[in-house]
Amino acid sequence: MGERSRLVEALQAELDRARESGASAPLARIPELVEDDLIDLADLLDEFDDAEQWLIFDSLATGAQVTVLEEASEKVQHHLVDHLKETGRLPAVFAEMALDDVVDIVDEKTEVEREELLQGVDEARAEQIRELVQYQPDTAGGLMTAEFLAVSKETTVQAVKDLIRTRDDFESINNIFVVDTERLLGVFSSRQLILADNADAVQTFMTTDVIHVEVDDDPEEVYRAMETYHLYSLPVVDRFHDLVGIITVDDVLTLGEEEASEDVFRMAGSTDLHPTRDSILGRVRRRLPFLLLSLLGGFGTAAILRMFGVGENAVVTEVTYFMPLIVSLCGNIATQSSATMVRGFATGEVDAGRLGGVIIDEIGVGAVVGAICAVLSAGLAFLLGHNEPVRMALVVLCSIMSL
Repeated sequence: MGERSRLVEALQAELDRARESGASAPLARIPELVEDDLIDLADLLDEFDDAEQWLIFDSLATGAQVTVLEEASEKVQHHLVDHLKETGRLPAVFAEMALDDVVDIVDEKTEVEREELLQGVDEARAEQIRELVQYQPDTAGGLMTAEFLAVSKETTVQAVKDLIRTRDDFESINNIFVVDTERLLGVFSSRQLILADNADAVQTFMTTDVIHVEVDDDPEEVYRAMETYHLYSLPVVDRFHDLVGIITVDDVLTLGEEEASEDVFRMAGSTDLHPTRDSILGRVRRRLPFLLLSLLGGFGTAAILRMFGVGENAVVTEVTYFMPLIVSLCGNIATQSSATMVRGFATGEVDAGRLGGVIIDEIGVGAVVGAICAVLSAGLAFLLGHNEPVRMALVVLCSIMSL
């Protein structure tokens, strides 16, 4: 049994014990169970229902809640944020979260909903969030955070060290940026800072040739720059070359995985990024448009075969008109499902503990898609003058399910 499965069983046992005893308060043993597995906990929370998620989440300290919320899936994030809002604890959690993670959460909301979520948040921090959500999510500006360390060129090494000691809200201090007012001048690493004399000004050892991107650049350019130059953080500038934010390597790793998954699922005919986390109807909604194109092609083939196969001595029988349609649909449905499973294994979304449930869900997706295609096929059979369109629909449905 894998570590994930053991953690799920331990949490489920604790929840069952709470139900039997009638306890509804935060469970004392859960923090101990997940103390070293907070990221794993965030990943598996969607295996529990909403009430169980809230019970587990409420049992954690604020710092642990921040970690779980930052690492959870989008669906779980929305559930937990709504719960925190109702209980009045959202401002405290937002205050400790990384700024870019807060932006990712509120960016999906309407302006009214966003302001509701920001009620009680420190005004300066709330204003930073409002500024960052103005950038499109599919740009460098949408990936960046404003929590970076920047100093003037005259600043001494000792002053920079003192600044780092007194503040802990920087996203990263691997690279420290040098600005003139706000204009980007240079950069130096924390290693250079440690090795330099305390009395030295940072301009004496900073690098002036700074690799950077602009706020409107495509995320793939960000990924390419950080991969090529092995950067831990990448500065983002506006059209005036003013430093407005940085993108850190953890966000780029997530971006690279999402871009790869997006490409795989698009090639397979789906727009899902995390299909194994979605509901059956959600998967059907995202996959069906691609299948309808295949269905349309099958309709055209059936009509052509009907034209050349009609006649007293026709060799092609009416049921064979639909064979290309069935083969095409089954092939595309299988491609979508196999891409989901293979990519799920590659990213860790599908493991031994979830395999059975994912397979059942994929069978459900196939059944729903098959039913929709069967109804549309019945309409086609009727238009083509088939004597028994309902029976033809059943043939299509059974063929799709069996293949």
